[in-house]
This record gives sequence, structure tokens and C-alpha cells, in this order.
Amino acid sequence: MDWKEVLRRRLATPNTGPNKKKSEQELKDEEMDLFTKYYSEWKGGRKNTNEFYKTIPRFYYRLPAEDEVLLQKLREESRAVFLQRKSRELLDNEELQAIFHSKSVC
Repeated sequence: MDWKEVLRRRLATPNTGPNKKKSEQELKDEEMDLFTKYYSEWKGGRKNTNEFYKTIPRFYYRLPAEDEVLLQKLREESRAVFLQRKSRELLDNEELQAIFHSKSVC
């Protein structure tokens, strides 16, 4: 069925009866359903053409919004743990002095 025919039929049918009136939300829902249906048809078989795409890990996560307090706290805590781990990997002053003096002796 062609979209032109669907549009012509839709325009040809009268929507004046009390049974035919739909609320604004129903119209939006119907529009969204039709959009997703036609979009998925248009996209067609390209969706699952390659299984490799399912194994690619997600590398970007959006920043939490201001009203997402729990996600913000989680992000802060994970950042603090990450920085603590990285600071433990650094050499302290005594280790740096030992390396410097051992190199200068040679």
C-alpha cells in the first residue's frame, strides 16, 4: 500500500462524528506508532546485517542531569576512587630520591 493512497483515504473519510473525535494524547500516540512502524519499515533489513555491531562496547555515557542526584553521587564517588587508585600508582618523594641518587652514582 502506497503512502499516497493511505493519505487520500485518510482525507476522504469524514472525521466529524462524535465517535470519531480523539483526544490530543490519542492522536500523538497514534502518530508515534505510525512513525515507528514506517521508520522501521524504511530502515528495513539494515538493522541486523552484521552481528559484529552487537559486540561493540558502549563507550559514552551521558552526564547525569541536575535532578538525578543518585547518579551524580555515583559519578563523584567513582571519580574519587579512580583518582585514589592513580595516586597510589605514583612514586612518592623517597622513591624518587632513591632513583635519582642511584642513577647519579653510576
